[in-house]
Amino acid sequence: MIDWHFPRNTLAQQYMSAFDTGITGALALFAPRRMGKTEFVLLDLAPEAESRGYQVGYCSLWNLQDNPAKALRVALENISKQEDWLDKWASYIGKGSELSANIAGATVKLRANAAPVKVEENDLLAIIDLLGKLARHKKPTLLLLDEVQHLANESYAPLVATLRTQFDQHRKKLHVVYTGSSRDGLQRMFRDRKAPMFHAAQQVDFPQLESDFVAFMLNAVQQASQKKLALGKATRIFSKMNHNPALFHHLLRHMVIKGIWDIEKGYENFKELVDVDADFSALWDQCKPADCAVLRLLVEQTALGIYSDEARSFVGEDIGTDKVSVKVIQNAIERLRLNQVLYSPARGVWEFEDPGFKEWILSR
Repeated sequence: MIDWHFPRNTLAQQYMSAFDTGITGALALFAPRRMGKTEFVLLDLAPEAESRGYQVGYCSLWNLQDNPAKALRVALENISKQEDWLDKWASYIGKGSELSANIAGATVKLRANAAPVKVEENDLLAIIDLLGKLARHKKPTLLLLDEVQHLANESYAPLVATLRTQFDQHRKKLHVVYTGSSRDGLQRMFRDRKAPMFHAAQQVDFPQLESDFVAFMLNAVQQASQKKLALGKATRIFSKMNHNPALFHHLLRHMVIKGIWDIEKGYENFKELVDVDADFSALWDQCKPADCAVLRLLVEQTALGIYSDEARSFVGEDIGTDKVSVKVIQNAIERLRLNQVLYSPARGVWEFEDPGFKEWILSR
């Protein structure tokens, strides 16, 4: 069986050493969606932690969007069962992926309902009890909490308060890795003075994959087909795909099946069958006209102040009206922020959560 997972052992060791030496008890990793965070924490970080004597639990707070407290409770219960829950992960990491591996951790994936559910007291009490039991265990525990920015929703404040207290109380035995795909959501949580558990976490930009990943994947293709692809061309294509590992893997699989051995031709053929920018297209279509105009403003007129007269004229002309009010732009910015399109690194400054979306707009 050919292993298509690109190992990032050095990075996993680096993060675990930060826990072992006491430099920090929590890390917060940021990267846009589909950039390999989940694959890394499951296939690299979790095994590394287990090899160092940790018990490991994983919970995606996005899989049960309306009830993250219930999702976390189930994940913690799985850790405490002391049974062989090292099941294989197949078709979990990235859309269309066929990766699988034995993972030292627990997971939960439950169906989400339409609206947020009130955090139940019995779930909070169960979480407190389960975290206390883990803290009393002879082994330290590493909790991998995926898409943690979801907790920035005010509906989940009771859960955040509970975790804040428990992680502070058991900080010597409970270590946490938070991952997030929204800078805005993470920033709101880290800036909240009522949430010191996030203040204590070291914020890290998760490194994007580069040419060494491409070389690894091309070697896997060669093992599967006895065909060698050009690394330089493949690296350029990977860049065009915004360094998206799952999509690049999908491209290579498509080429092997179709028997195409020039990656530039394979990419053109792939684009005819698969909308590689489908996420960006769908996101753009969901935006209101004023939102689209503000995004164009941020891409095309970078020197203009977002609320300046020139900016208001630009937005007005784009949507076919006179100069719009500051309120119109403010409302558009707020919608884009809530939809995890934009974030503010500094007062009055707005950036794209996913730089690939900015490039997509620029190319239109």
